[in-house]
Amino acid sequence: MHHLFAHGTLRQGGRNSGLISGATLLGRAGTVEDYAFFIINNKPVVTRRPVTKIKGEVNSVTEEMLMLIDRFQGHPRINKRELVPVKLEDGSSVDAWIYFHIQPLRDSILVDSGEYSERKP
Repeated sequence: MHHLFAHGTLRQGGRNSGLISGATLLGRAGTVEDYAFFIINNKPVVTRRPVTKIKGEVNSVTEEMLMLIDRFQGHPRINKRELVPVKLEDGSSVDAWIYFHIQPLRDSILVDSGEYSERKP
């Protein structure tokens, strides 16, 4: 099993959460390090630019689910999957996969809060 940090549409109730149906939710979490959260064409993306902690959820997913999410995220051409430390609400830390956007940020909106549900219109 793998830990997946979901920060956008893969989160519970998100429009793409069905891609990881059957995953085990470990809980809400935030990145240990600062990154930048952007919206590009109504899609949430994260870059390595240090701005704020990114908020999301950690799910335990199978290898098959991870491969499906790789295809969905365009790994490794559009987004690159990397292992990063995240801190769960209960204070424990785990390493989880996150996808960093590696393409130019055309027509992007920075989300200062690092929270997808607080995105700007």
